[in-house]
Amino acid sequence: MDTFTPTAALRQKMEAIEDSLARLAALLRQLELKEAHVYPLPPVPQGEEHDPIERIEVGYLCGEEALTATLAAYQDHSARPGCSTKATHRLPGWLRFPAATAPVLAPLIEEINRHKLEFKGLVQQAGGRDEKFELVHTALPGVITLQVYRKLTLLDGELQSLGFTWADKQTINRLSREQVLEMLERSRRYVPALSNNEEWSKMVDQEVYDIRRLPADAELRIRRPVKTHPMINLLWQARTPRKQQIKASLPLLLCADSSPAVTHLGHYPPKSRQARRDRKIGGEPIIERLHLYLYQG
Repeated sequence: MDTFTPTAALRQKMEAIEDSLARLAALLRQLELKEAHVYPLPPVPQGEEHDPIERIEVGYLCGEEALTATLAAYQDHSARPGCSTKATHRLPGWLRFPAATAPVLAPLIEEINRHKLEFKGLVQQAGGRDEKFELVHTALPGVITLQVYRKLTLLDGELQSLGFTWADKQTINRLSREQVLEMLERSRRYVPALSNNEEWSKMVDQEVYDIRRLPADAELRIRRPVKTHPMINLLWQARTPRKQQIKASLPLLLCADSSPAVTHLGHYPPKSRQARRDRKIGGEPIIERLHLYLYQG
């Protein structure tokens, strides 16, 4: 019978993650490194995590320096002095090892990702947002939960090309007037830290009033910006489907005997970037905190 408290269970799982990552670091040091390329990104200063991103200067490391940076990034789960704890530390990149190393690496990568998934499950069991925060920061002070969650990527096979790019799209969710009203009523229970119950209740009352004034058949959209982040576009030599896209939060491990054509990660924004906008969703937001707009189709 498991007699661990949630705090002790989370600490034990974190120890398992760190142990398996240490074994991975030792293993990768022993294997034949064919090539390694990583693109260090500047940290996000504390308090600037919600500021619009105008430019990102990208660094570059290769070879042994890139391997060292990769191993540090895999084991980096903690806040840094002066840096935002709401913005994860990312290190886009890739390392290539011989195809024959895939059976050696795969079991350990699977073990690490399983531990990470179980860690996430323990956090999710804590309940609401405040309970999750309390559990993690009592058990593991300074840990950035999303960095622990991030799985490692191991690819096995010959790639034709591997291209880095920037993604800064928006997520758009379609909602009816009644769905928004239900959302507002639920939000009454979650009073932000800088508000008191009375202020929060009055603000939600006003938002409910504004939504009820809309026609019953009004179409609403939540248009929420997605934080700018690096992605990798893959094109396989002989695999269906040939095209694949994955996030580039951490360096991926590729087991292949041939080197793919590479498009390195450049500074943001790229020179070829084209301005895009959805003309049917615009104007001032009806509820700014929800990124809620009226659909004008």
